[in-house]
Amino acid sequence: MSSSSLEYYLRRLQAISRHAEHWLVLTARPQLMAHLPVWFLCWCHCRKLDGKILRLRSIGDTLELWHVAIRAHAADPRRSAELLDVDHALQNNVSSTRDDLCQLRAECIDVERRFDQLGHRSQRLRQRQTLLMQLLERCCVAASAVLAALVEHEAAALAQLRAQCASAASVSRP
Repeated sequence: MSSSSLEYYLRRLQAISRHAEHWLVLTARPQLMAHLPVWFLCWCHCRKLDGKILRLRSIGDTLELWHVAIRAHAADPRRSAELLDVDHALQNNVSSTRDDLCQLRAECIDVERRFDQLGHRSQRLRQRQTLLMQLLERCCVAASAVLAALVEHEAAALAQLRAQCASAASVSRP
């Protein structure tokens, strides 16, 4: 979902919630009942955050395993050439993942701000937002570490291959 469509979706949900709350107040419903649409919206958002939290834990674990694997390949000179990212596809994928995580962080902050604008305070939502932000930070750090390890490993592996080519060329010359 693009940022503009998400922004539109959030504005529409906010307007619908305000309209429903206003209508419930006008029909002489208690304030508790009038606030139900916003509570329901918050509950749905908490469910979505729970799913995102589970997926982010998995992404963070995967990125950390990749970092360990790259370091292991870099430590073994015989295997270092096996992990050359010639077309930079892996670097592009990890960089794109990191950028998506940063965008998700900004969108989550925006949703939290919108709930604050509605006057809704929820401990459950705050806890999930805090956990999500911590996981996003962990994933961004892990993705940056993977990128740095890839660049470092690639430079070392290319230097090693150049040295091997240079030594092979000097041995073959009479």
